[in-house]
Amino acid sequence: MKKFLLGALITLTGLLTLAAGAQAQTGNVVVHIQQDFIAGGKAFPAGTYRIYPDLSGSGQVLLLRGDRGSAFVLPMVHDASSPEQLSVKLTRVDDVYYLSEVTTDFGVYTLAPAPAVTRMAKARDLDQTASSGSN
Repeated sequence: MKKFLLGALITLTGLLTLAAGAQAQTGNVVVHIQQDFIAGGKAFPAGTYRIYPDLSGSGQVLLLRGDRGSAFVLPMVHDASSPEQLSVKLTRVDDVYYLSEVTTDFGVYTLAPAPAVTRMAKARDLDQTASSGSN
């Protein structure tokens, strides 16, 4: 009887472990990015990356992981709608690419612009305002 209970416990533990592993794989995105980019305040070279949504499903953080590093990325907006295709979107500012959107099984994550992008946009607005002054 003890052997039977021990075997049943080991089997149940194994099944729960497999189920947890299968659930953790849902929502992952594997992408190959063709150019160097910035995400989470870090520079990344072109290559293949995996993006993992947080396991709680709250949409509050993403993990970007590649061969040469990883970073936590904080989404600004999470749209939980059902996407058609898993993907990432890069935004180009001057000669620098920034990770700006990630689409997973859990929805579309819109990432906050990098501080450098915000500073450049404000500087351009100030330049346009100063040059369009009235007489």
